[in-house]
Amino acid sequence: MRYRRKYTLYSVKYPNGTKIWYFRIYLPDGTRRSKSTGCKSKEKARMYVDQLLDDEALIRKVFESDLIIAVDSTNTLIQSSIPTTPTNGMTFEDFASPWWHWDTCPYVLARRAAGTEKHPGIKKSYVETSEMWTRRYLIPYFGKYKLSDISVDMINSFWQVLKDKHGLAPKSINNIRSIFIIMMKEAVSKGLIERNPVEMTIARTVDKKKQELLTDEECAKLFDAERIQDLWNDRIVYYVYSLVAGLTGLRAGELLALTIDEVQRNKIIVKRSYNESYGMSTTKTSEERVVPITDEIYRYLYVAWQSHPNDENDYIFSFDGKKPMNEGRARAAFYKAMEKIGISEAERKRRGITFHSWRHKFTTDCVKSNMHPEKIMALTGHKSAEMLLRYTDLNAEKDLSDQIQEIQESKSRRIIGMNG
Repeated sequence: MRYRRKYTLYSVKYPNGTKIWYFRIYLPDGTRRSKSTGCKSKEKARMYVDQLLDDEALIRKVFESDLIIAVDSTNTLIQSSIPTTPTNGMTFEDFASPWWHWDTCPYVLARRAAGTEKHPGIKKSYVETSEMWTRRYLIPYFGKYKLSDISVDMINSFWQVLKDKHGLAPKSINNIRSIFIIMMKEAVSKGLIERNPVEMTIARTVDKKKQELLTDEECAKLFDAERIQDLWNDRIVYYVYSLVAGLTGLRAGELLALTIDEVQRNKIIVKRSYNESYGMSTTKTSEERVVPITDEIYRYLYVAWQSHPNDENDYIFSFDGKKPMNEGRARAAFYKAMEKIGISEAERKRRGITFHSWRHKFTTDCVKSNMHPEKIMALTGHKSAEMLLRYTDLNAEKDLSDQIQEIQESKSRRIIGMNG
């Protein structure tokens, strides 16, 4: 017996010749509904719809705000409730308002469908941040303009407004530029505009922020085992949380996600990351990795786990074993401990020290030890040497003077000897 799918796929040809695949289904109320998959490939469109139809609640959300598609006998678009304005007159607000909604945005749903549980196509935190940037900055500035009227000069002026009026840093402006490029690229693929003007603008230059990392002497004061009660308010989990961050380079969320079964006597298996707003997810790069540790680090982790009620596989950095501790409070405890060893809040801010600085310090210590960059990347989970360099804070005078002077002396002796 021939297998029949619950939906049909068909392609729609837009006036500019672009072909997009749509799907048509019958809803439980008996109505026939159609919707764009946003895909030019039939295979990708089928994957998108198959995943969508696995969740009845999700399918209802997708259709709760639109849209009957009418096509002629050649599947050429002749009527649609979205967009409500002609394509040649669509404003940016009409185009952008449906974007970046986790359960309804076609782009987001397609990306979700393309990923796996281990390697998600898109993360909810990224989607929510993109929605915030779009709502707060892009729509207020470009909303009233037609898509076809948005020019390179207009966008360049917008970058300046973000800097001068809103005080955004170059990195934040580049983040907004990235999501703007994605949105306008989709507008091109749907035939709403002929070219993407955002791609023709220049990304902002981001200056590397110099940090003055904690010295080994300052670390020795912070982690004086005799002063845990004084410096860390007798909270061993806060103490170990910072200590292990400095000795392994793990991200804050990766530490919070650790359970006792992921820690062995000679290694940590880094599988996940935890964020209080979004819960448990994959690591930042969606890749698992192994970080070797010493017996001493293992003992500290075990003591932290034993400091609260626990079961076999409970979280290490927790106060009840049922959920990870609050990252903000752990960070505040670190800052308070610094104040108690003489590093004031003003000095900490001047030196640019944050909890993430532990990761910078670990990476820098590895570089100073002449470890090969690929080995460091395997430990830290960085995906490129360029990103690794951003986390390396070497001071030429303090960190390199002995080594370079030795090279200079050796070289000069050879030169003088040869001339002699």
